[in-house]
Amino acid sequence: MLYTFLKWLYQAGLWFFFRKLEVRNTHLIPDEGPLLVVSNHPNTFMDPIVIAAQLKQPMYFIAKSTVFGSAFQNWMLRQMHLIPIHRKEDNPDATISNDEAFAASFKALEQQKTILIFPEGNSYNQRRLRKLKTGTARIALGAALQSNQDVKILPIGLNYSAPTRFRSDVFVNVGKPISVAEYLSAYKQNDHAAVLELTEEIRERLEKLIVHTTTDEEDELARQVTAIYKERLAPTVPTIALPHEQDFILTKGIVKSISHFSQTDPERVATIKQELNNYTNQLKRLHLQDPVLTKESRDVMTQSFIGLLYLLVGFPVYLYGLVHNYLPYIIPSKIARTVTKEQEWFAPIMLTTGIFTFPIFYALEVWLANNWFEVNGLELILYFLSLPLSGFFTLHYWNKLQHTQSHWLLLRLFYSRQHIVDKLRQQRQHIISLLEKAQQDY
Repeated sequence: MLYTFLKWLYQAGLWFFFRKLEVRNTHLIPDEGPLLVVSNHPNTFMDPIVIAAQLKQPMYFIAKSTVFGSAFQNWMLRQMHLIPIHRKEDNPDATISNDEAFAASFKALEQQKTILIFPEGNSYNQRRLRKLKTGTARIALGAALQSNQDVKILPIGLNYSAPTRFRSDVFVNVGKPISVAEYLSAYKQNDHAAVLELTEEIRERLEKLIVHTTTDEEDELARQVTAIYKERLAPTVPTIALPHEQDFILTKGIVKSISHFSQTDPERVATIKQELNNYTNQLKRLHLQDPVLTKESRDVMTQSFIGLLYLLVGFPVYLYGLVHNYLPYIIPSKIARTVTKEQEWFAPIMLTTGIFTFPIFYALEVWLANNWFEVNGLELILYFLSLPLSGFFTLHYWNKLQHTQSHWLLLRLFYSRQHIVDKLRQQRQHIISLLEKAQQDY
């Protein structure tokens, strides 16, 4: 009962928290177990929420034992379908035994249930798949052997546009299930070798479902190339793909090409990296965005005028939304930054807190409108509906303000320091030429 209620609650929360949540290959998700769902782990508690929301059946979760504590806490977490597992890094001096966790997992899979496990073990806010632990393969093979059922492993790749930011995007990439039965014969002959082989298969599947960069430097270079060159590569992607699937395919291609040239022509990579860093730093210093430099002065002026008109006309609605939504919006952010300094926890804490702050504040505002201002009936219903709608408008208005500011800054440069704009455009064109040549050679 508690799990069902929380799942419904978080599904509603996800709809508000993310601007877009796109899922690829939903037809590959089995409706029942025995099923082990495996995924990368970039966003702590947000990851199981996003994944569980996509499955029809209830899900059980393998969680580190340190989240368990008092008897009430243990009862509550088990009602939420959590299964504790002990890790050496959590208590280096203790003798580690996971017999109970493995037995619970075997029993759940034997009962055709679904278990979610993150084989990396820890969560890192990086576009990278770290070394996988062998526990997933051991559970899958042990359960398949003990129950004589064909346990499936479903790989899912989570790709966040900005993991810690409210109203960002997430692309859920579902892979083809792995049949554990295919590894049972090898497991009976050499269990250790079979576990390693299955773990490697899981790693290969997951890497194909996510944007995987080997270092922070490579990731930053991939982001810079994507920002400046993605539009020119767009025609190479199938038009039937979802918007975030298109971005995913393009980014994967860019990362793959960077890896290729890093091995075959590192000097070229170093040159492009230096040019991009210089260009990006110039934009940051001038508070400009790359897309505005591709526009003619007339277009910039037209869009600046339209943006200014939008800001003037929408300002009263912006104020209305700000007054009614600022506190429930800012409180989750403040709590997240007070509770932890680890960015991986910001989003799930904000989501969990926001699930309560927004309904509480909206209920309070409706109560005040009804009791203090005697708003009733249809007017009260319309007032209630205006609260979340005005909140979304306020966010859009703020983004539009920042976008329009970038246009204004460029216009000012057009008329006061034209040579700076010309130099930036020359830099940009030179980088485009380097990337086009690399694309041709690749």
